[in-house]
Amino acid sequence: MFDAVFDRNLFKIPDISHLAHITCNYWHQALDHLAPSSMDQILKLYSDADIPANPNDLACPISVKSTMTQGSRPSTSRTHRNTLYLVHFNFSGPFPVPSYGNSLYYTTLIHDATRGVWVRFMKQKSETGKILQNFVPEMEHHHHRTMKAFRTDIGGEYVSKDVKGFFESWGIIHVFTPPYSPQ
Repeated sequence: MFDAVFDRNLFKIPDISHLAHITCNYWHQALDHLAPSSMDQILKLYSDADIPANPNDLACPISVKSTMTQGSRPSTSRTHRNTLYLVHFNFSGPFPVPSYGNSLYYTTLIHDATRGVWVRFMKQKSETGKILQNFVPEMEHHHHRTMKAFRTDIGGEYVSKDVKGFFESWGIIHVFTPPYSPQ
């Protein structure tokens, strides 16, 4: 690529080395888009280096884009935090090696508003309905939280008559994710 010359613990590129010391933008990029305040600290620490001072108008599109933040999630109302308005119910397994309790499957239940997670282990796939039927009363009685809706995929473990009847008896809305959607 370049014919670099090693000079006192520093590689120098002869054909552009005279330009490298001229622009602050070059050093900003060479130091992995270092913040201007950090560049000022480097200038103080290495005052003998041939690095120009930071201009006040240094504008690097890459630095601007990398420091942009995504807007915060809209806050959920107090009602949604006190109820389990929407719970995502996901199933995983079988795994090739059983757990210490001889479980080959597990389910995750994730509260949409707070991202609280509950994990339940199962020895057989057919225990999914039982896990669900135990989870809802547990939340009602121990945590004083009311279930409103469950979101699951369209897997057979979620569409049985028992599960459908259970949701209806508790007044819970069963929402399905679209096929082939990421988990």
